[in-house]
Amino acid sequence: MIWLTRILTFVLGFCSLWGVLFLVVTTYGWEKVWYSIHGPADLGAIEFADLSKPSHPDQVLICPELICKNDDRHTESPIYAIDVDTLHTAFLKMLEPETSLYRVDDGSDPMRFRYVQRSRLLRLPDTISVRLFSLGDGTSSSLALYGRSQVEIPYLNENIKRANRWIDRLKDLEKNPI
Repeated sequence: MIWLTRILTFVLGFCSLWGVLFLVVTTYGWEKVWYSIHGPADLGAIEFADLSKPSHPDQVLICPELICKNDDRHTESPIYAIDVDTLHTAFLKMLEPETSLYRVDDGSDPMRFRYVQRSRLLRLPDTISVRLFSLGDGTSSSLALYGRSQVEIPYLNENIKRANRWIDRLKDLEKNPI
């Protein structure tokens, strides 16, 4: 009979813990919960030349060979056969279907962007830094992208999925200009 009491105590404690978590989340929202635990969603500005190999599996670094070393990046960014101003327009157009994405930098450099995007269910924040580059004689361009999670959950791979999705969309916009 004592085993039944222990099981009931465990179940009651477990349900109480989840009940309190549910009340906190529904009262304050996931965004405030993550802020109170981890701080601001924006992880700050970065310099691509100073970056080294991402330390967490859910970080992604994509950049041109001139900016990042081969060992430090996830993959090399594509070179687009369009000038940097056209890439800028295509990049902004490519972001339109993204949800829960907001720009957090001051916009003082038109070729640098920093965004925070939150996941759908748990509202986990990711910071995405992007810089556009003009290459050669100005008829081609590329970009550097660094995505990192504030709350690192390795099996989600959201930053890698997002980076690949953005690169694929830009390739489509290059083939079919705006």
